[in-house]
Amino acid sequence: MSNPYPVLTLPFDIISQIFVYCLPPEDDALPWRTEAPLLLAGICRDWRDVALTVHELWNTIHLSLRPRSILKVAPLLKFWVPRAGNLPLSMSLVYKSEGSDTAAATRTLEELLDVYAPHWSSIELKIPLPTLIGLSPPEEDLASLRKLVLDLGAGWLTNRDKQLGDVFSKAPKMCELHIISGPSAKLALPWEQLTTLRLDNASRAECLRTLALVPKLVNFTVTLWAGSPGVSGSVLPPLSRLKSLTFTLSHTRGPALLHSLTLPALHHLALELQSLPEITSVTSLITRSPCFLRRLSVRMGLGWTADYFMQLFVTLDSLEELEIKKASQSLDTGLGLLKVQPHLLPNLRSLSVERTFHVRENAELLADLLESRWNIPATVSLPVQLKSFRLDSPLTEAPDADSRAVLRLARLRAEGMKIQIRSSFWSWFY
Repeated sequence: MSNPYPVLTLPFDIISQIFVYCLPPEDDALPWRTEAPLLLAGICRDWRDVALTVHELWNTIHLSLRPRSILKVAPLLKFWVPRAGNLPLSMSLVYKSEGSDTAAATRTLEELLDVYAPHWSSIELKIPLPTLIGLSPPEEDLASLRKLVLDLGAGWLTNRDKQLGDVFSKAPKMCELHIISGPSAKLALPWEQLTTLRLDNASRAECLRTLALVPKLVNFTVTLWAGSPGVSGSVLPPLSRLKSLTFTLSHTRGPALLHSLTLPALHHLALELQSLPEITSVTSLITRSPCFLRRLSVRMGLGWTADYFMQLFVTLDSLEELEIKKASQSLDTGLGLLKVQPHLLPNLRSLSVERTFHVRENAELLADLLESRWNIPATVSLPVQLKSFRLDSPLTEAPDADSRAVLRLARLRAEGMKIQIRSSFWSWFY
């Protein structure tokens, strides 16, 4: 009788590799019976024997738990973890508390953190602040923990001088932290070793207190409260290693925070700018730091004038990549400045535009600008060519496919400029 599963006729190392390729993406929450490796172990006895022997199938586990399911996970881990053999074990946990949290669920969470402390690589907890404070720290260090996400809801400390428990204070490899609400600066964490930090729903004051704790910070993403106060005299010492700063909701709030920062290593900045004073906050940061900004992603306002663009462009001599989001028709003013004043953004290599308004694209202006930055005249001392242009505008009306401007753009792309225009009307530039 022929083997109903021909894969079992292959050499063991080939079968093992095929089984490993069956594993779901790392961000999938395991374990599910419909996913590898449990699925492979349930096909038949022969497949089960192979799956239980391949340690690479079991050295990673991702758990997504709630109080009603957390009590069932201990037996599963007792089955799962030994299958990894001597391989390093990587474990991630997403735990979301509910109004029906019980003391038993909290104890089981403590046991998971305690028994498997050396193996956790990523932990995400959505729990009330009092529950976090009540958790006992694990007996062993969280030796593998690299990323921690905490959603503490609306709970706050009543005692301003009180510091939270030290559940995650002994994590020698932790470098990434994401706090969703809550008094971040009060957490007992290895702040001095963090390189990536994200704060959501933070006040400006809390944000400044937290930044003062992270001297090695490289990447910072923040969403400030809508009610955060404006400019004040509070200024932090320079954050000498911070290279990337992103405001997820930044209009008026983000620029206010910039007045308190000095970032000499800043390379990438992403934020929203509506008014001239907000643009001034960016140019002041660059001048005060001083920094060599390489990449800027900006959501521009509707009423930008030539003065707005000039105020921004004149301080960006080091800029290599410019991304403009939610661009309105007023962007043409800025593009026109770049065309007629080649000394602006002299190191620009990549320009990306995202339109969100129904406008008729000025193809002649685009062709003029790209040609001026590609075929640089000898009389102009631009150090680099503009090598990449992208326009993403599904509602944009395009000119005729055989118009002179479109033919000029096609010629530039044939000469080597990377031009990508995403629009239902510009299909020949996809």
